[in-house]
Amino acid sequence: MTKNPTPLAVVHAAIADYRAMNAAHLVALSEYADDDGDIPETAMPAYDEDRFTYALEADERLDDVMTALTEAFGLPDDRPVTVLGQWHTRFEVTPGRLDDTARRAFTEGQCHALALALHEVTGWPTTALLTSECWGTDRMCGDESDEECPCRIGHIVVTRPDGAHVDITGAHAPGTVPHCAGAPALPMTEEHWKAIRSTSAWRGADLPLARTFVRPLLASLADAPQLTHA
Repeated sequence: MTKNPTPLAVVHAAIADYRAMNAAHLVALSEYADDDGDIPETAMPAYDEDRFTYALEADERLDDVMTALTEAFGLPDDRPVTVLGQWHTRFEVTPGRLDDTARRAFTEGQCHALALALHEVTGWPTTALLTSECWGTDRMCGDESDEECPCRIGHIVVTRPDGAHVDITGAHAPGTVPHCAGAPALPMTEEHWKAIRSTSAWRGADLPLARTFVRPLLASLADAPQLTHA
Protein backbone atom coordinates (compact mmCIF):
# COMPACT_ATOMS: atom_id res chain seq x y z
CA MET A 1 0.00 0.00 0.00
CA THR A 2 1.37 3.41 -1.01
CA LYS A 3 1.46 5.89 1.83
CA ASN A 4 0.28 9.44 1.34
CA PRO A 5 3.28 11.74 0.90
CA THR A 6 4.16 14.03 3.77
CA PRO A 7 3.67 17.78 3.25
CA LEU A 8 7.46 18.24 3.09
CA ALA A 9 7.71 15.54 0.42
CA VAL A 10 5.06 17.35 -1.62
CA VAL A 11 7.06 20.59 -1.44
CA HIS A 12 10.33 18.87 -2.37
CA ALA A 13 8.68 17.08 -5.29
CA ALA A 14 7.23 20.38 -6.56
CA ILE A 15 10.64 22.07 -6.38
CA ALA A 16 12.39 19.19 -8.16
CA ASP A 17 9.73 18.95 -10.90
CA TYR A 18 9.81 22.69 -11.53
CA ARG A 19 13.61 22.77 -11.76
CA ALA A 20 13.60 19.89 -14.26
CA MET A 21 10.93 21.59 -16.40
CA ASN A 22 12.66 24.98 -16.26
CA ALA A 23 16.05 23.49 -17.18
CA ALA A 24 14.50 21.77 -20.21
CA HIS A 25 12.93 25.04 -21.32
CA LEU A 26 16.16 27.00 -20.95
CA VAL A 27 18.14 24.41 -22.91
CA ALA A 28 15.60 24.41 -25.73
CA LEU A 29 15.46 28.22 -25.91
CA SER A 30 19.25 28.54 -25.82
CA GLU A 31 19.42 26.83 -29.22
CA TYR A 32 18.01 30.00 -30.78
CA ALA A 33 20.85 32.19 -29.44
CA ASP A 34 23.91 33.18 -31.38
CA ASP A 35 27.47 33.07 -30.04
CA ASP A 36 26.88 36.31 -28.09
CA GLY A 37 23.73 34.95 -26.41
CA ASP A 38 21.41 37.16 -28.43
CA ILE A 39 18.34 35.99 -30.35
CA PRO A 40 18.65 36.87 -34.05
CA GLU A 41 15.69 38.75 -35.49
CA THR A 42 15.04 35.98 -38.00
CA ALA A 43 14.72 33.43 -35.18
CA MET A 44 12.51 35.61 -32.97
CA PRO A 45 9.09 34.33 -34.23
CA ALA A 46 9.99 30.69 -33.54
CA TYR A 47 11.62 31.68 -30.25
CA ASP A 48 8.51 33.56 -29.10
CA GLU A 49 6.26 30.67 -30.14
CA ASP A 50 8.30 28.23 -28.05
CA ARG A 51 8.33 30.64 -25.10
CA PHE A 52 4.54 30.83 -25.28
CA THR A 53 4.28 27.03 -25.34
CA TYR A 54 6.61 26.73 -22.35
CA ALA A 55 4.66 29.43 -20.46
CA LEU A 56 1.48 27.40 -20.90
CA GLU A 57 3.25 24.30 -19.60
CA ALA A 58 4.55 26.25 -16.59
CA ASP A 59 1.04 27.57 -15.93
CA GLU A 60 -0.40 24.04 -15.94
CA ARG A 61 2.40 22.87 -13.67
CA LEU A 62 1.63 25.70 -11.23
CA ASP A 63 -2.02 24.57 -11.10
CA ASP A 64 -0.86 21.02 -10.33
CA VAL A 65 1.51 22.27 -7.62
CA MET A 66 -1.16 24.40 -5.93
CA THR A 67 -3.58 21.46 -5.99
CA ALA A 68 -0.97 19.20 -4.39
CA LEU A 69 -0.08 21.80 -1.75
CA THR A 70 -3.74 22.36 -0.92
CA GLU A 71 -4.28 18.62 -0.49
CA ALA A 72 -1.17 18.35 1.70
CA PHE A 73 -1.65 21.44 3.88
CA GLY A 74 -5.31 22.38 3.52
CA LEU A 75 -6.58 25.92 3.13
CA PRO A 76 -5.75 28.60 5.71
CA ASP A 77 -8.51 29.27 8.23
CA ASP A 78 -7.09 32.56 9.48
CA ARG A 79 -7.41 34.61 6.29
CA PRO A 80 -9.68 34.85 3.24
CA VAL A 81 -9.05 33.05 -0.01
CA THR A 82 -10.47 34.03 -3.39
CA VAL A 83 -13.26 32.02 -5.00
CA LEU A 84 -14.95 32.65 -8.33
CA GLY A 85 -18.68 33.25 -8.51
CA GLN A 86 -21.11 33.84 -11.34
CA TRP A 87 -20.73 36.64 -13.88
CA HIS A 88 -16.97 36.83 -13.18
CA THR A 89 -17.50 37.94 -9.59
CA ARG A 90 -14.90 37.13 -6.94
CA PHE A 91 -15.45 36.56 -3.25
CA GLU A 92 -12.93 36.67 -0.42
CA VAL A 93 -14.08 33.79 1.75
CA THR A 94 -12.50 32.63 5.00
CA PRO A 95 -12.50 28.81 4.90
CA GLY A 96 -14.96 27.27 7.33
CA ARG A 97 -16.45 30.58 8.47
CA LEU A 98 -20.21 30.68 7.93
CA ASP A 99 -20.75 34.37 7.35
CA ASP A 100 -22.55 36.54 4.81
CA THR A 101 -19.66 36.40 2.34
CA ALA A 102 -19.64 32.61 2.40
CA ARG A 103 -23.41 32.53 1.95
CA ARG A 104 -23.13 34.79 -1.09
CA ALA A 105 -20.30 32.79 -2.63
CA PHE A 106 -22.15 29.49 -2.27
CA THR A 107 -25.44 30.83 -3.58
CA GLU A 108 -24.02 33.03 -6.34
CA GLY A 109 -21.78 30.66 -8.24
CA GLN A 110 -20.46 27.84 -6.05
CA CYS A 111 -23.64 26.09 -4.91
CA HIS A 112 -22.67 23.02 -6.95
CA ALA A 113 -19.35 22.76 -5.08
CA LEU A 114 -21.08 22.76 -1.70
CA ALA A 115 -23.67 20.25 -2.87
CA LEU A 116 -20.91 17.90 -4.02
CA ALA A 117 -18.99 18.36 -0.76
CA LEU A 118 -22.10 17.65 1.31
CA HIS A 119 -22.87 14.60 -0.82
CA GLU A 120 -19.35 13.24 -0.26
CA VAL A 121 -19.82 13.29 3.51
CA THR A 122 -23.51 12.50 3.95
CA GLY A 123 -24.44 10.58 0.84
CA TRP A 124 -27.52 12.79 0.49
CA PRO A 125 -28.56 13.08 -3.17
CA THR A 126 -27.98 16.28 -5.10
CA THR A 127 -31.04 18.11 -6.39
CA ALA A 128 -31.48 20.85 -8.97
CA LEU A 129 -33.87 23.73 -8.43
CA LEU A 130 -35.10 24.85 -11.82
CA THR A 131 -35.71 28.22 -13.41
CA SER A 132 -38.87 28.77 -15.41
CA GLU A 133 -37.40 28.90 -18.92
CA CYS A 134 -35.32 26.71 -21.18
CA TRP A 135 -32.95 28.86 -23.21
CA GLY A 136 -32.02 26.08 -25.66
CA THR A 137 -28.31 26.55 -24.96
CA ASP A 138 -27.34 23.00 -24.01
CA ARG A 139 -27.02 19.82 -26.03
CA MET A 140 -29.58 18.16 -23.70
CA CYS A 141 -32.23 20.77 -24.50
CA GLY A 142 -35.22 19.49 -26.43
CA ASP A 143 -37.34 21.18 -29.06
CA GLU A 144 -39.63 22.52 -26.34
CA SER A 145 -39.08 23.64 -22.74
CA ASP A 146 -38.05 20.51 -20.87
CA GLU A 147 -37.48 19.98 -17.16
CA GLU A 148 -34.43 17.87 -18.05
CA CYS A 149 -32.57 20.81 -19.62
CA PRO A 150 -29.40 21.73 -17.71
CA CYS A 151 -29.82 25.36 -18.79
CA ARG A 152 -32.82 25.51 -16.44
CA ILE A 153 -30.72 24.60 -13.39
CA GLY A 154 -30.63 27.70 -11.24
CA HIS A 155 -29.41 26.30 -7.93
CA ILE A 156 -28.16 22.96 -6.61
CA VAL A 157 -28.85 21.62 -3.11
CA VAL A 158 -28.78 18.26 -1.37
CA THR A 159 -31.93 16.54 -0.17
CA ARG A 160 -31.85 15.35 3.43
CA PRO A 161 -33.61 12.06 4.32
CA ASP A 162 -36.53 14.03 5.78
CA GLY A 163 -36.96 15.78 2.43
CA ALA A 164 -35.42 19.12 3.42
CA HIS A 165 -33.34 20.94 0.83
CA VAL A 166 -29.97 21.92 2.30
CA ASP A 167 -27.64 24.61 1.02
CA ILE A 168 -25.28 27.11 2.63
CA THR A 169 -28.24 29.02 4.12
CA GLY A 170 -29.55 25.99 6.04
CA ALA A 171 -32.29 23.37 5.70
CA HIS A 172 -35.56 24.34 4.05
CA ALA A 173 -38.85 22.71 3.20
CA PRO A 174 -39.14 22.04 -0.55
CA GLY A 175 -40.17 25.15 -2.38
CA THR A 176 -38.91 27.53 0.29
CA VAL A 177 -35.16 27.79 -0.42
CA PRO A 178 -34.25 31.51 -0.34
CA HIS A 179 -34.34 33.14 -3.80
CA CYS A 180 -35.75 29.89 -5.25
CA ALA A 181 -39.25 29.94 -3.75
CA GLY A 182 -41.59 27.62 -5.61
CA ALA A 183 -38.85 26.35 -7.94
CA PRO A 184 -39.46 22.82 -9.27
CA ALA A 185 -36.94 20.26 -7.97
CA LEU A 186 -35.24 17.65 -10.12
CA PRO A 187 -32.80 14.92 -9.00
CA MET A 188 -29.36 15.56 -10.48
CA THR A 189 -28.11 12.87 -12.85
CA GLU A 190 -24.59 12.17 -14.07
CA GLU A 191 -25.63 13.67 -17.40
CA HIS A 192 -26.56 16.90 -15.66
CA TRP A 193 -23.22 16.96 -13.84
CA LYS A 194 -21.37 16.33 -17.10
CA ALA A 195 -23.24 19.22 -18.70
CA ILE A 196 -22.37 21.54 -15.81
CA ARG A 197 -18.70 20.55 -15.91
CA SER A 198 -18.51 21.19 -19.66
CA THR A 199 -20.19 24.58 -19.93
CA SER A 200 -18.67 27.98 -19.25
CA ALA A 201 -21.96 29.13 -17.71
CA TRP A 202 -20.97 27.20 -14.57
CA ARG A 203 -17.56 28.04 -13.14
CA GLY A 204 -15.32 25.25 -11.84
CA ALA A 205 -16.44 23.76 -8.52
CA ASP A 206 -14.08 24.90 -5.74
CA LEU A 207 -14.25 21.67 -3.75
CA PRO A 208 -11.29 22.36 -1.43
CA LEU A 209 -13.04 25.48 -0.14
CA ALA A 210 -16.52 23.91 -0.11
CA ARG A 211 -15.31 20.99 1.99
CA THR A 212 -14.28 23.36 4.80
CA PHE A 213 -17.95 24.34 5.26
CA VAL A 214 -19.44 20.87 5.52
CA ARG A 215 -18.71 20.31 9.22
CA PRO A 216 -19.80 23.77 10.47
CA LEU A 217 -22.92 23.69 8.29
CA LEU A 218 -23.98 20.25 9.52
CA ALA A 219 -23.26 21.32 13.10
CA SER A 220 -25.50 24.35 12.65
CA LEU A 221 -28.31 22.04 11.51
CA ALA A 222 -27.92 19.53 14.33
CA ASP A 223 -30.38 21.23 16.67
CA ALA A 224 -32.84 22.29 13.96
CA PRO A 225 -36.11 20.35 13.84
CA GLN A 226 -36.58 17.76 11.10
CA LEU A 227 -39.39 18.17 8.63
CA THR A 228 -42.58 16.37 9.58
CA HIS A 229 -44.88 14.75 7.09
CA ALA A 230 -48.60 14.32 7.45
